[in-house]
Amino acid sequence: MDNQATTRLPLITFLDVEASGLLQPDSYPIEIGWADTLGNSDTLLIHPCDTWSHWDRHAEALHGITRSQLLEEGIPVAEAAHRLNEMLGVETVYCDALEYDGFWLSRLFEAAGVERSFTLADVHQLHDVLGAERAALLRDIVREMPTPHRAREDAARYAEACREALGRIY
Repeated sequence: MDNQATTRLPLITFLDVEASGLLQPDSYPIEIGWADTLGNSDTLLIHPCDTWSHWDRHAEALHGITRSQLLEEGIPVAEAAHRLNEMLGVETVYCDALEYDGFWLSRLFEAAGVERSFTLADVHQLHDVLGAERAALLRDIVREMPTPHRAREDAARYAEACREALGRIY
């Protein structure tokens, strides 16, 4: 896609969270990644709070992140919350698992004592933003892409599909 086409694309940001466990109420965020339609992205490994001890080996097998990796490379929850607010501002940010990603982000921001500046929305709400044809095309493109189960890569998958869907119709 050429630069002129890229500059016409709307800014749409996607976020994904990897967690210490799947579907457990005591699970917590371990990696948060985001990517937007302009090609920007980032990922944060989260150093667990002292009270966050739950660890599910099945989740680890899925995302490939070890608890020792978090303890060595992760950033404190307060730093992660502030960086997310700085990077995402007051945008609406889309995720494909709103209930879970919202739960884990709430755990992070609550533990950090920081109010989240951005709004979360479900990717299905893009129907209102993109229109029916583009939203359906986005879903079809994403369905055909591999799911890496890493936060930035999962968010980037949606951003890439969105760029492709917008590019085909513009």
